[in-house]
Amino acid sequence: MVTIKPFKSMILNPELTHRDELLCPVYDTIDETEYARYGNEKNNVIHITSRRDGIRTNEFIGSAKKSLDRFIKEKILVEREHPAFYIYGIKYNLPENMLGEMPDIDQRNVYFAFGLVALTKVEEPGEGDIVGHERIFKKHTVERYDLMKALGMNFSPIVAEYNMPGHDINNMLEDYLGFRRPDLILRDDRPPLADLTLNGIRHLLWEITDPDIIQNIRKLMSDKRVMILDGHHRYTATRELNIADNVEYTMMMFMEGGDRALLLLPWHRCVRQVDVTGLRSQVREHFDTIWKGELNAEFYDMLQAKEDDYDVRIGLYDGNEFCILKAHKDEVAGLSARLGEKVGLDNISLNEWIIGPCAGDNNANQVVFVGSTAEAIRKVDKHGFNAAFLMRPLTIEDVEYKAHVEMKNFPQKSTLFLPKVAEGIMMRRF
Repeated sequence: MVTIKPFKSMILNPELTHRDELLCPVYDTIDETEYARYGNEKNNVIHITSRRDGIRTNEFIGSAKKSLDRFIKEKILVEREHPAFYIYGIKYNLPENMLGEMPDIDQRNVYFAFGLVALTKVEEPGEGDIVGHERIFKKHTVERYDLMKALGMNFSPIVAEYNMPGHDINNMLEDYLGFRRPDLILRDDRPPLADLTLNGIRHLLWEITDPDIIQNIRKLMSDKRVMILDGHHRYTATRELNIADNVEYTMMMFMEGGDRALLLLPWHRCVRQVDVTGLRSQVREHFDTIWKGELNAEFYDMLQAKEDDYDVRIGLYDGNEFCILKAHKDEVAGLSARLGEKVGLDNISLNEWIIGPCAGDNNANQVVFVGSTAEAIRKVDKHGFNAAFLMRPLTIEDVEYKAHVEMKNFPQKSTLFLPKVAEGIMMRRF
């Protein structure tokens, strides 16, 4: 049983005229260049959510605490008066190069996703109705725990997915707001608490205080199992807060798995500072090259084809040409049997046979994850990376099977869910 309840959100003061400039992306997507961009604004929430490279954790936490105290004192951040559920809407589009990598059925001019945000009772993943699907880096969890404990804050909602074939909750939210997506009609009697833009993506937040609607939503969610899509480190840190500090609830955004605006894209892997001879040897030992050529529609068609569960295919760009590698099927079958896993074998095989032996999949200096093929190519062509491994997307059914049936976790950064929430749209003090 998933236990949810209303809460008082902390938001950027609606009386401020430049709130867009105070938002930033979620902390684990910010690089040094982006930090400089957002950090130039002294009131940007990045000063309480994200540590800059080169700054020690303790130093950052002390600075973040001072910034938070000032934000509250100067009413840059204000808390809502009444407990509520919240509708978080994200209206976005994708660049042409990313659309071209997706199956035709998923391509749209505009995507408009909805999430229901509520406080959610924390439980041990896999021992209740909240499950994860990706492995985590322990050091990132420790830092998140220390920051949340010191500031007493959830900085953005953890994003989770649920199944509801009848779309009851999404229909209820659209009825409440008076429009059907992808249309957007802002009503005077239901004004959003926030209507802000970050990097061309529109983030909207509405409040639900009607007790009947709240009760109906709680009833609809009570028998659901949910799967964390984005925020595994934050959820693990919240479990530590629950155990050590008796913080029972965390802020979570629930998105319906059948929502057509919820996209699942791959994280591509770029490697550097590796033994190139050894890398080529590992590729030859475990894979056959079944295609070479330019990056075009044929490349994507060949990459995304799949004959059966043991058909592992990975794209490779080494700075000279694009290839598609196909793993030896008998080896894939043996790996699957040994691990007891059939879903996600592309990422598992790549980690086991190439990245692990050649770079080490926990070495952040050697392995970088990027969300677009264009960025992966740039890393190789201009930033000194030896190779980019271009991955196929999983499906939401794959991820659900991994979490609920296999009850296993993918390797880190196997799934890139869109859209992403922004930091500064809503927070929560505990």
